[in-house]
Amino acid sequence: MTSDNGAGDHHESAARHHERAAHFHREASRQYRIGTDYAHAAHLALTARAHALRALEDGQAASARYTEQEFAPLPFYLKNPADHPPACSAADLDGSALHTVAAEHHDAAVLHHALAKTHRGAAHYIRANTETRKALDHGKHAIFHDDAAAMYYMERRSFHPAAERA
Repeated sequence: MTSDNGAGDHHESAARHHERAAHFHREASRQYRIGTDYAHAAHLALTARAHALRALEDGQAASARYTEQEFAPLPFYLKNPADHPPACSAADLDGSALHTVAAEHHDAAVLHHALAKTHRGAAHYIRANTETRKALDHGKHAIFHDDAAAMYYMERRSFHPAAERA
């Protein structure tokens, strides 16, 4: 990819994947609320996770593009960000709420990718990379809640999906 379109393409792709992941999380949340098909909710969560991982990959690729830009030396904290676990607890949330929170993080990531693309268009690469990092953090938080939802399912439902229909 060339430097004039690479990061923008990554932001667009990441945003699309975050939007799809949010959609699947909302549907999984709905399945939990109506209480009819928890196995389908778990499947939707896996699909959302795949989109989330792809969005993270695109976000990381966009961030890497900014390190290549001329006249945009990045501060140390942007070059080597620390991986912080989410500063929240999922212990008090049920399956529906976990998926809702994950969807909200995906929505926030979409917003940050849009802001990053705007900053990139104005050649404000440090600002663009900061927004990209925020999007990545929201993606990591969404995956955290996705994992918590999977654990919720495993702890409260039979391991074998067909068993819940009996």
